Amino acid sequence: MTDLKFHWFLPTNGGDGRQVVGGGHGTPAGAAGRPASVAYLGQIARSAEQLGFEAALTPTGAWCEDAWITTAMLAGVSERLKFLVAFRPGLIAPFLAAQMAGTFQNLSGGRLLLNVVPAGRATSSACTATTSTRTPATPAARSS
Repeated sequence: MTDLKFHWFLPTNGGDGRQVVGGGHGTPAGAAGRPASVAYLGQIARSAEQLGFEAALTPTGAWCEDAWITTAMLAGVSERLKFLVAFRPGLIAPFLAAQMAGTFQNLSGGRLLLNVVPAGRATSSACTATTSTRTPATPAARSS
């Protein structure tokens, strides 16, 4: 039997207490509490390390800070916590995603985990243009 591994959550939209996900994942926006900052999120990351958590989930969406940049900054203020970065493959070119992941792994000492999110809420999709109501283009006519 393998050992259980536990992960925490980084509230990159700000927030603490009951409002930790306010405004995201279909919950109404409310008073978020503390704003997301490197100091605040770093405190959470270091506390998660001290309590034995292996990694921290970092959400993706229009309602929160960018997961890649946030966790790259937090890697510098933590020691061993891994970062489970949620990302949507349709929003970034495959080569760029691979380069970002490889760079993160190299510079963080192998502390990146990926959470591939195939779809999101309609409001997030509208902000990132991941859905389309256009009809597919027809092939251009060849000239003789």
